[in-house]
Amino acid sequence: MITVPLQRSAPPRLIWQGVLATGLRVSGWVLVNAMVALGVLTLATLFIGGLSIEGAMHQLANLAPRYLAAGPERQHQFDLILLWTVSLAFCGTGFFRCHSLMQALLKESADD
Repeated sequence: MITVPLQRSAPPRLIWQGVLATGLRVSGWVLVNAMVALGVLTLATLFIGGLSIEGAMHQLANLAPRYLAAGPERQHQFDLILLWTVSLAFCGTGFFRCHSLMQALLKESADD
């Protein structure tokens, strides 16, 4: 027969401290993934501009009036392309960083 030792329940203050610490670690993980996704979008803009700031700004200046002149359905299509690009970059980064997410979620509050 296997016996499981009984653990005393932690005081509510320690429980909330653990929840807050885990929340901070997970929010940091999400923010790093979001910054990487925005970095991917920035790199794509730089590549379109020939890897120069001047070229990227020229392409953005070319894009802005065309976007504003387009109809709502074309603007929506462009918005969806941007949204999917950032979402895929975020999910790809999250996939490669899933180990650090598991560490953030499963880290004991006593280590804080």
